[in-house]
Amino acid sequence: MVKHLKTLAAACLAAGIAAPAMAADAYPSKPITIVLPYATGGSADMLARFAAQALQAELGKPAIVEAKPGAGGVLGTEFVSRAEPDGYTLALTASGTMAVNPYVYKLRYKPLEDFKQITVLVDLPFVVVTNNEFPAKNLQEFIDYGRKNPNKITFGNAGLGTQQHLTQLMFARAAGMQVNIVPYKGSSPAMNDLLGGHIDAVLDNTGVQTPFIKAGKVRPLFVTNPERVAALPDVPTAPEAGLPGFSAVAWFGLAAPKGTPDEIVDKIQQALAREFAKPEMKQRLLDLAMIPRVSTPAETTARVKSDLETFGRIAKEVDLKPM
Repeated sequence: MVKHLKTLAAACLAAGIAAPAMAADAYPSKPITIVLPYATGGSADMLARFAAQALQAELGKPAIVEAKPGAGGVLGTEFVSRAEPDGYTLALTASGTMAVNPYVYKLRYKPLEDFKQITVLVDLPFVVVTNNEFPAKNLQEFIDYGRKNPNKITFGNAGLGTQQHLTQLMFARAAGMQVNIVPYKGSSPAMNDLLGGHIDAVLDNTGVQTPFIKAGKVRPLFVTNPERVAALPDVPTAPEAGLPGFSAVAWFGLAAPKGTPDEIVDKIQQALAREFAKPEMKQRLLDLAMIPRVSTPAETTARVKSDLETFGRIAKEVDLKPM
């Protein structure tokens, strides 16, 4: 009898160990959904579709993008946090939804506790641009103008409490100047007012700004990336333009609900890593002013943790309270 019990226990243990591996082997057996927590048509939408195409090519099952926009990415991200942890519902994540929003909104999800981070896909730097009539022609002139004329520069962004907004606050503090920050409800209205001459400058990501810069419709002052951006080779970094030590970079990635088996998370990450390493994919991203930056689940989790600490300090310094 004892011998039979030992045999049964050993069999159960072996089955328990084998189950996750078997689940990963069978995955995927149906379509995968990537939830886009933003409106369609922007940089995030394009990247989500690239990721879906990559998963479909590597894993052999359809992958679709489903937009669930609202509240700065909160609604779609929260939806995924409550989804089945089976690898079939994934979130397109961002430094905004994972590291900034916890200090802006009263969230019903916790980035580190409620998700399995899969990977970072790209870095997306910011760029500061002015309208072509603004008197400052470079960053140093912009800073000098701002110091001589406190709060006169009208400085637009994509929304109150966004990473763009916090980066503007960081920039103004680093530059020792006071500016009149003007939050909009999205990048498009901010750019419309800039092009119309109603505001002086905008800080937004390179994906948004690159077409305007290449068309000569705005004047770029600097990128916030530590190195120059391939799509904008003539635009200097902050240190090159006269502001040493300043950098700020957004990122996009993928995450799954907590409880998703590690084997499935790894399978998704490895599939994306293979596709995003291909020269043609890298070039597509670089042309959109995105910087390919695929990372492991552990590296991604560490980055979320680090960014939470960074933006926590900024939120405290500017007395930002969750809405």
